[in-house]
Amino acid sequence: MAKLNPMQLSNPRANVFLLVNLGCEMLYVIDQRLKAQNIAEDKSVQVIHDITTVMLEPKFIDSLLNGSKHTNAQLLTAEHCKFMLNDIATCSLMRLDEQSMAKLWNLMTMVYKWQLFVSRHQHHLLEITFRHLEAINRLYPDAKRHMLIDFTKNTLLDFWNASGEEAQLSIYQTNRAWLQCFNTKISLLIRLGFQAMDGSFIPDVDQDYFEDYVQSAGDNIYVKSAGQQEQRSKRETNSMDQLAAQLNINPSSGEDLQPINARQFQQQFEQAFGNVLFDGPTSTSSSTGCEFVQLQPTTPSGECKGGGSILNQNLLDLYSKMH
Repeated sequence: MAKLNPMQLSNPRANVFLLVNLGCEMLYVIDQRLKAQNIAEDKSVQVIHDITTVMLEPKFIDSLLNGSKHTNAQLLTAEHCKFMLNDIATCSLMRLDEQSMAKLWNLMTMVYKWQLFVSRHQHHLLEITFRHLEAINRLYPDAKRHMLIDFTKNTLLDFWNASGEEAQLSIYQTNRAWLQCFNTKISLLIRLGFQAMDGSFIPDVDQDYFEDYVQSAGDNIYVKSAGQQEQRSKRETNSMDQLAAQLNINPSSGEDLQPINARQFQQQFEQAFGNVLFDGPTSTSSSTGCEFVQLQPTTPSGECKGGGSILNQNLLDLYSKMH
């Protein structure tokens, strides 16, 4: 891969990819937390739909694309990007305190950084972006959001193709360079074996599932890991049941000897050797890897109705008029 100069590593055309990919990662975490906090489904649907509508508002996306082509265009700073995504995240029935937003930001940036770390070609950026968009389309899907996401994909594809090979490489490398300053340890990535305890990523993980995660980078890693954890738990339970059955002793051979309860045996075994053999979490909330992000429902004066038909208009207008 060709070596780029510093100017090519700060290409403002990367702005839209940073915001869309980080925004989708943000939606993954928010969706997990809404479920973990047992928020009513109708409110969860509204939150996810409202955030998606504002983030992918066509005028907003166009302003990012057109603005990045100006001669005086600049790459978004981390502070500006975080500020915008915080505004978008709180456009609906939910708010985040400063600490929760900081934790959310760490998850968004580090998971996206890992996705680009395991990528090998500039076109992988577009693939990751499309997987992000397809995954948020599966969060409480409806026709309106499906059309909006399809429109966004087509818009980004046209922009990407019109950029040419050299600019595409610059956009890709700018995304990677922009994320280099982030080095937070993420429990989910560590449990999967993707991240070392010093915060660095491990390039080649000797696990059967590693290649699947690499090939599907951009998919909802929280849903994917939860499914994997469930399958592993079932396998471990079956193994422990078999082991417990083998250790059971016929009660007739002694009055004080009782059959071993398989569930109890597994719990005792995990408590004794959990730090060595079991890296999985012990609670449902922590299994998502985003257990520390706390969402706080709120009731805005102009409450959204009809799944987000009335949003924070001031916010929508502000970002739709960006140049």
